[in-house]
Amino acid sequence: MKLIKKQIPLAIVLVFGVLTLVSYYVPHKLSVDYIETMNKWENIVAAFAFLLGLVSLFFSHYYKIKRKADGWGYSLFVYVGFLAMVIPAFIWHGKQTSELGMTSLGWAFRYIYNALSASMFAVLAFYIVSTAYRSFRIKSAQAFVLFVAAFILILGKVPLGQIIWDSVLGWTGQGVDQVIEWIMGVPAVAGKRGIMIGIAIGAIVTSFKIIFGIEKQYMGKD
Repeated sequence: MKLIKKQIPLAIVLVFGVLTLVSYYVPHKLSVDYIETMNKWENIVAAFAFLLGLVSLFFSHYYKIKRKADGWGYSLFVYVGFLAMVIPAFIWHGKQTSELGMTSLGWAFRYIYNALSASMFAVLAFYIVSTAYRSFRIKSAQAFVLFVAAFILILGKVPLGQIIWDSVLGWTGQGVDQVIEWIMGVPAVAGKRGIMIGIAIGAIVTSFKIIFGIEKQYMGKD
């Protein structure tokens, strides 16, 4: 049992992980064919994972409705929203417009999906403002730099801010648009690249840990 549950999965991960890693650095037709085959299998696995996640979501909300747990009424809208989008998509084969005009899928997408998306982002705006307030509390030099950069960006996005900039700092000869362009093109890009480098290094380290059997969480608790 230990061989089936632990040793064989680790061996499969090791073999295919090393083959995939090496194939990117071997300029041969076999390597290209192998990568293409792996990409096809990745799409297949992703499709099954999506289906499994969808079934798991439905069962989770079903049991929540069955137990009458807190907020179970919202779970009903999971099924209603799913059917409201999927049924028109099957009827019109994914087309939002036709020769007769907007289809039922297009109507559902514009007046249901877009409206719900706008409402969700409107609610998220309050959380963003709250997070920004906590982040902009000046407790260090780094926080002061972040506050100044954010203040300039906010100032330049509204007409009143541009008027204030021109009246107070117009003597510098630099418009607020030019300052914002420099902030977004130099320090912001540098910070973004540093974050991406850190993410890439973390992904590489995690991949090696999975390939060589150090990281085993994907195998489950047992």
